[in-house]
Amino acid sequence: MNKKIFVTGATGFQGGNIAKVLLDKNYSVSTLKRSEGQGQPANPDIEVIKGGLENKEALVKVLKGVDVAVYTFPLIFDLELAKEYTSNFISAAKEQEVSLIVWNTGFDLPNKNSDLLTMNLKLEIKKIFDESGLKVTTLVPDIYIDNIAAPWSIPVILNNNIVPYPVASGMKVPWISHSDLAKYMAEAVDKPELAGQILPIGGNLLSGEEITSAISKEIGKTLDYVPLTPTAFEEQLVPAFGPLAGKEISNLYRYVESNQSNLIAKDFKRTQEILNVKPQSLTEWVQSVKWQ
Repeated sequence: MNKKIFVTGATGFQGGNIAKVLLDKNYSVSTLKRSEGQGQPANPDIEVIKGGLENKEALVKVLKGVDVAVYTFPLIFDLELAKEYTSNFISAAKEQEVSLIVWNTGFDLPNKNSDLLTMNLKLEIKKIFDESGLKVTTLVPDIYIDNIAAPWSIPVILNNNIVPYPVASGMKVPWISHSDLAKYMAEAVDKPELAGQILPIGGNLLSGEEITSAISKEIGKTLDYVPLTPTAFEEQLVPAFGPLAGKEISNLYRYVESNQSNLIAKDFKRTQEILNVKPQSLTEWVQSVKWQ
């Protein structure tokens, strides 16, 4: 009998990639979606239950018969909502006797609280999971390289011959693609013996200049890397996302600036071996993107 896997946000970028890999492995996949018209259309092979993480009844329904649940907290910067949504999810998972949770932290998981809401939120979720009694495997990515090739970013690259990003010039940091994220998550689903572990995933250490050079070669145009300060990045985000989201998203890159040595020191190779995942090379990632 095929496993049934619940995936949060299976109509989004991260969740959609995770769901696709699981479907390719012939697993059944279920997800929540507040309305049919919201976000991207769901893959027709995914069971979609109407509702969100605030809806306890919908969570109980969508987790019925689920063997493993993949949890990625949505891009919401509200500590109380993080606690409420995660507690709702845990309550439903217990009621439906879900045997394993695979938690994607979405970014680095710090060791202690700070003045950065977006990082404290992750620690609060971890605390709730730790106290739940559920079996939880925690996977910790860092910077998503797909941010550089987002639909709104590609026109900037092609029209202005620049690759702007809020990582300092020459600074190597760990990157991961959505495709690789999905591979790691799908492998963790099959390894309940890893419950209780916190595993760093990804680990391609690259500078903005190296990524820019690879894109230049692929599209046949000379591009310049433009390092943005987190403050300049925040100023660009605010009109589209609002002041709170603009500040908290840019805070991720302030965190990168002050924690670079810790980020690059993670034992990515051990996780690659445990989960049998070989990350995409930079060339493979560049060639996977539709630069048009």
